[in-house]
Amino acid sequence: MVEVVYGARVSLHLRLSREDEVVLLDGEPSGWTWERLVPAAYRDRVDLSAHGFFATPKIFFDLERGQGDPFAYYVCGAALLEATVDTLLGTYRLDAVRLVHDLGRPLVRKVDLGQIEGGLAQGLGWMTLEDLRFDERGRILSGALATYKVPEVDFTPEVLDVHCLEEEDVDLGPYHSKAVGEPPLMYGIAAYYALRDAMQAHRSGLEIPFVAPLTPERVLLQLHPDDDPAEISRPSEPAAGRQPAPAPTA
Repeated sequence: MVEVVYGARVSLHLRLSREDEVVLLDGEPSGWTWERLVPAAYRDRVDLSAHGFFATPKIFFDLERGQGDPFAYYVCGAALLEATVDTLLGTYRLDAVRLVHDLGRPLVRKVDLGQIEGGLAQGLGWMTLEDLRFDERGRILSGALATYKVPEVDFTPEVLDVHCLEEEDVDLGPYHSKAVGEPPLMYGIAAYYALRDAMQAHRSGLEIPFVAPLTPERVLLQLHPDDDPAEISRPSEPAAGRQPAPAPTA
């Protein structure tokens, strides 16, 4: 529900409900439809968005003493991710992720779900694809999409199961809610450790340095630490005594 003052020419006090598609005027049905209201508001330059600010109460921190309560609450969660690694090429596939997020009281369930899934996708890219590179003078080398990979829709696991822990006893959040935009970013760390576990399952005792993001190139080099990188990517030569197959002719 959101209250707005509508109409640059005629001032109407409206109360909108998107759930039942009814536009109310002073608490009574106005006869307007959502499809009629939105274009009319757009033409008259009327903002239909709700705006507000929230200052978290009861938080403080003494920088000199290093003591205080800087956070109103904590957000908890867990993620389980399944991955498949091609140990010859270093490429991988993120197959499934199942996560639980401590949500508090949801404000808009579909919006909250989108925030969780979006934060997860960003976290997966953070841990696997988004590799910042700089030259010796500190200039960024990966400053475009041609050199800096970001997650896309197809990169998201096919199985995405999100479960929210809902509780209404969160007193300090807006309408008893908890943060849902940034915390899900951390679930991307599950992809990093799933890939490490898969690599160590392939080569028992393999020591893998803690370096992120774990790109396919790093996976390949860490799976074959004793091999020359040039040799890994070089096409295999024909066996001794065998001639290479002739090139096809038109």
